[in-house]
Amino acid sequence: MEVTDAYKSDAVQLGNLLESLHIDDLEAVAADSAYLSRCNCDRVEAMGAKPFINLKCNTRGRSRGSFAWRRMIFDFRQNPEEWKRMYHFRSSAESAFSALKRKFGYRLSAIRKDLQRKELMIKVIVYNLNIAGRISI
Repeated sequence: MEVTDAYKSDAVQLGNLLESLHIDDLEAVAADSAYLSRCNCDRVEAMGAKPFINLKCNTRGRSRGSFAWRRMIFDFRQNPEEWKRMYHFRSSAESAFSALKRKFGYRLSAIRKDLQRKELMIKVIVYNLNIAGRISI
């Protein structure tokens, strides 16, 4: 997890994010259109996963050397309902981020980046403990 500047694009962070997961059998990566790029499609496919990155209304099918891009566009055009079903798995992650923001607010109190990271991790741990406390075993 990395805290970035407010005005910096998250699209360039996708490669680092995927590498930090340490998952050997990654099957698919669903991301919103902020991550839409041929480079990110190639990164996802290089890890052995299939990209499901939300397409913008002006997205073209031209691959410009990216076979992963071409396959993603082709899959979307062949079976849009199945593609959208796979893409919408990201809704559960978005729901968790939304719940974190509702519970703890949108801002971090810390000024230094290392302390912002720690603050964010503590918020995630507290949120997870809260959820675990509500589950009866």
